Amino acid sequence: MSEFVFSSPTPHKIGGDHLATFVPVKMRYFTLLFCLPALLSPASANNFTNPLKKANGADPHMVYVKGNPGYYYLTTTEGANGLILTRSQTLEGLKTGEQKVIWDDKTPARSKAFWAPEFHEIDGTWYLYYSAQAESGPDTQHHLYVAKGGKSPWDDYTFLGQMSQGEDIDGTVINFPGRGRYFAFSCHESGKNQSICIAPLLAPEKLGTRSIISSPEYDWEKNGNALNEGPHPLYHEDKVYMTFSASTCFNASYALGLLTWNGGDPSDKMSWTKSPKPVLEKANGNYATGHNGFFLSPDGTETWNVFHANTANPEDGFCGPSRYTMAERVYFDTTGGVPRFEQPQALSQVQTAPSGEPEQ
Repeated sequence: MSEFVFSSPTPHKIGGDHLATFVPVKMRYFTLLFCLPALLSPASANNFTNPLKKANGADPHMVYVKGNPGYYYLTTTEGANGLILTRSQTLEGLKTGEQKVIWDDKTPARSKAFWAPEFHEIDGTWYLYYSAQAESGPDTQHHLYVAKGGKSPWDDYTFLGQMSQGEDIDGTVINFPGRGRYFAFSCHESGKNQSICIAPLLAPEKLGTRSIISSPEYDWEKNGNALNEGPHPLYHEDKVYMTFSASTCFNASYALGLLTWNGGDPSDKMSWTKSPKPVLEKANGNYATGHNGFFLSPDGTETWNVFHANTANPEDGFCGPSRYTMAERVYFDTTGGVPRFEQPQALSQVQTAPSGEPEQ
């Protein structure tokens, strides 16, 4: 999975060979027993609370990139503020993390309403995918674009190209074992409801032939308006899933659905099975929960879901700047590996941070 950069946890060492040379045998056993609880304890004892971002937190995308130090990188839809990247060594630290404007294009044809930015690593280089519209154009004329970065999400970006000519938004990169790299996005095909399209990613800025793999069909996908948007891949062992958001974001019942790939041609709708019910929906005072992404814990052992939500009666509506960013851990069934999403917890709930964070 190219967008996640991680490695196996580094084994702990108990003392050094030189030290052991001068320690009596009995003392060595004592040292081992004394250190054993520390070896078995979690790599991080940090906590955090939601929201990670109180306002302008819609359409979040996050990765953790290992390094010295390693960082979480978070970006959201900021509206007229360009595209802003926030980084921190801990999840809780994102609330006051270091920020950088990574994109703010002044070209009139693509200078307005930057939506749903995502950054993905492809062959060692990071790319920023987003949608935008012309300065004088309406919201219904968004197109997909890509900018090229460097060896880190924090590096500068330069414009690379336009991904599509159609009214398309919410692009994401997805990799299929034995099938290659694809690009999934929300498309507006003539005479059809807003759907999930997919196409081979021939180059970071070039798509192959597109096809629809999901359109609204269940009642829960049609609250306020019938649509599918915000696709994002989820990987577990040898399985590939794709979440998507359904119903209009202006509705409190905006929710996440799940597509499961069966190993066939990713462009064939028959290669996907849709969940008959939403896998994440409003709960515990959080409404309009959706447009998510996934990231791994610092030690690579846990999968986490980052998504936006809103309060019961937001003044600017459920689809405005008051949307906030939340994170919850994803679990997988021991039989079959099916993902299990925890419903959004109350914002006051203290949660254990992802495994492997440096203690703060």
